[in-house]
Amino acid sequence: MYFRNSVILPIFFLLIISANVKAQDIYKLKKKLEIKKLKSDNYPTSEIFLGLNLNTNFGTIKSTENTLNLESVSLELDNYIPSFNLGFKYLLNPKKHHGLFIQVNHYSKKALKFNDNTSFNPAFENSFNEIKVGVVYGRLQLGYGKILEQQIIQKNETEKYSLNSLNLSYTIFRSNRLKNPRTIKDYWSVNTGFNYVSDFDDLNYINFSLGFKYHFTFNRKLDLKDKIWIQKRTFE
Repeated sequence: MYFRNSVILPIFFLLIISANVKAQDIYKLKKKLEIKKLKSDNYPTSEIFLGLNLNTNFGTIKSTENTLNLESVSLELDNYIPSFNLGFKYLLNPKKHHGLFIQVNHYSKKALKFNDNTSFNPAFENSFNEIKVGVVYGRLQLGYGKILEQQIIQKNETEKYSLNSLNLSYTIFRSNRLKNPRTIKDYWSVNTGFNYVSDFDDLNYINFSLGFKYHFTFNRKLDLKDKIWIQKRTFE
């Protein structure tokens, strides 16, 4: 009798422990599935994007000490330079697509010419890189940038200049809509805008761009209502 009890009791305890472990695993699985479902109903808060832009070559804006003469802008609409960009966007209000971004741009030194005009001299002789930060407000994007390499300007080949940039762009088209968060997955967009480059002294340039971007979305979060719901659920 003693031998039988000494065998049965450990087996009984092992069965209880096994049942508890199985119940905990089921609880964790149900909770994980519920969290995944709730997150799918919320908007992604982060994006990584890759882009390709076609830019008019930088045109000069004549200026005085206190004014910019916008009528003096010299743009070559048949002379373009390509640029590539990589960036990260964090949305503070993903439902309205409001947030912050940072991106790196690389401008090629090779221009695409659609005429035989040899009188136009580009503002910059070399390719260059730019880092930019800014805000996103729906379809609008406003950024401030810094050109990382000092530039030798055509009119003064003995002096290098440190240049900054301001950018305003607008999303003409995006392949998904903001109304339903379940439809917001990876998407692509078409953007247009202009870039103003200056040393904030006597050098001022402007160009216009048309670009294509592909966005990878991620980081869907639980809102406060979802967190309270998860705490109240028993998952039985």
